[in-house]
Amino acid sequence: MAIAGTHVQGTTGELPPALILGSDFKALGVVRSLGRRGIRCMVIDAVPRSAWFSRYTRRRIRWHGSLGDEALLRFLLSLGSASTLQGAVLFPLQDEAVELVSRHYAELAPLYRLTTPPWEIARWALDKRLTYQMAEQLAIPAPRTWYPASEEALASLDLQFPLIVKPAISVHLQYTLHLKALEARNYAELLAAYRQARSVLDADEILLQELIPGSGLSQYSVGAFCSQGQVLSALTARRLRQYPIDYGLGSSFVEAVEVPALYPLAEKILRFMGVSGMIEVEFKFDQRDSLYKLLDINLRPWGWHTLCIACGLDLPYLQYCQAIGIAGEIPLSLRYGVRWLRLLTDLPAGFQEIRAGLTNPFAYLRSLVGPVTFSVFALNDPLPAFGDLLVAVLRATHLMRPYPRPQA
Repeated sequence: MAIAGTHVQGTTGELPPALILGSDFKALGVVRSLGRRGIRCMVIDAVPRSAWFSRYTRRRIRWHGSLGDEALLRFLLSLGSASTLQGAVLFPLQDEAVELVSRHYAELAPLYRLTTPPWEIARWALDKRLTYQMAEQLAIPAPRTWYPASEEALASLDLQFPLIVKPAISVHLQYTLHLKALEARNYAELLAAYRQARSVLDADEILLQELIPGSGLSQYSVGAFCSQGQVLSALTARRLRQYPIDYGLGSSFVEAVEVPALYPLAEKILRFMGVSGMIEVEFKFDQRDSLYKLLDINLRPWGWHTLCIACGLDLPYLQYCQAIGIAGEIPLSLRYGVRWLRLLTDLPAGFQEIRAGLTNPFAYLRSLVGPVTFSVFALNDPLPAFGDLLVAVLRATHLMRPYPRPQA
């Protein structure tokens, strides 16, 4: 989906720098998109990862804490007052950083050009209780969801097994249990999963949700660029693999494939939110009733956003142009059939699928044949691939401290 747009208008003087909160492969895509156009990029992170090692990163700041801490807010406020960073474009790459910036939009907006909407908009995406409330209000299909007030309330709910136990705010479970959800196939498993979730979450933050059958192959996304809720251009994609393969923390293999039925659903949501910038809306196809059901909304660059660049939709640059008040070129058409690969997690995902009997080694290798863009590897910027692997090895062997947990 593409709408005829305008070209980049002429500007005078040096373009503002980009200040990127995070340095993983998502941040690397932003750094490469902007850096190759001569835009100065600076990254802040607690753990040096892909973007840290990129040739396009001009400055690196090691942050000793979570990217969602109030201390980072104070640091950004003091940093933004420096003349060299006044007016920098701020790109949060982690959900906790998005929440921090959105909640303190009024304080940060005078110092930075923000790519994050204020909390009254962002809350519809960051808090899944509100996400599914919005879906119900707009008559957008979504999984059936329950909101137990306590463990005792579980017995009174009309539940449908199997189901999953998940947090209202994703990062609070991901950074503790390294999972997005816990599965329960019966009441005994539900009690165990609920108690496990309750050990790290407040009771009002725990959701129960029906498990839509199907693997990652049933998951689809719309990657869109918007202006005040109007979709200017969008691309649809299907998740081919994820890691771990049951409830993946992220996609490992994604294909750009056109699914026209997703556009009106995403447009309805984005128009209601009145959001601007690059946004991902995730759906899962339910074969039981042939409906695409809303799962999640991302208000920051997501894992496979560089697939959009390979298809002709350079979302980070469009976001940058929007932030500094110039018109970015909206592509008239997009290329489909390209796939995105994060080899570091797709290899173990493929191994899990082989062990589970879902594929075989030859079928896995055949799936890699064709036009592919990599999450990290690039011949003209090779160091991030080595840095990414080194950091993964160090963290796997516990020689590097884990990514700091955001404060709830």
